[in-house]
Amino acid sequence: MSLFGKTYEIKDTDGKTLFKSNKVDSLKECVELAVKNDVKLQKANLSGADLSGADLERADFFEANLKGANLLLANLTKANLKDANIEWSILRMANLTEANIEGANFCKTLLKKTTLNNAKMAGTNFSDAKFSSDKIKQDCIRKSQEGKNLADSKAKKEAHDELVKDAQDMIKAAMMSGNSR
Repeated sequence: MSLFGKTYEIKDTDGKTLFKSNKVDSLKECVELAVKNDVKLQKANLSGADLSGADLERADFFEANLKGANLLLANLTKANLKDANIEWSILRMANLTEANIEGANFCKTLLKKTTLNNAKMAGTNFSDAKFSSDKIKQDCIRKSQEGKNLADSKAKKEAHDELVKDAQDMIKAAMMSGNSR
């Protein structure tokens, strides 16, 4: 039971309850529990939700409203985000490996250091989205227009190399701060 006895609900864009729980302490935990229980969150209204670091692997967010959501470091591997509205959201360092993002709206979304390996992205809107590099952005836009997945491309390798470098930099910084004690 929630520490505060509060019930968290996930509603769809029409106001219908898709899932609710009083065994969690946040909306993020409620969404994770729903996903873990294979609840379809199609058309879920999660606008502005803080889902940072959430494990949403295989989540079904078909036509969901995630506008302005914080999905920093979220795991969306193999998630269905087809036709979802994700504009103005933060997906920095999120994992969208093998996700279906076809027709999704990523307009003005922060996608820096986001993993999009083998993501299905036909018809995806990346207008004004922020990527780690212009090359990655152009590759995603091209793949979206061509109806192809982001696989075996230079952008995929560049994104991987950048993540490895960032991890190495974080390890070095941690080691240096540990030595200064």
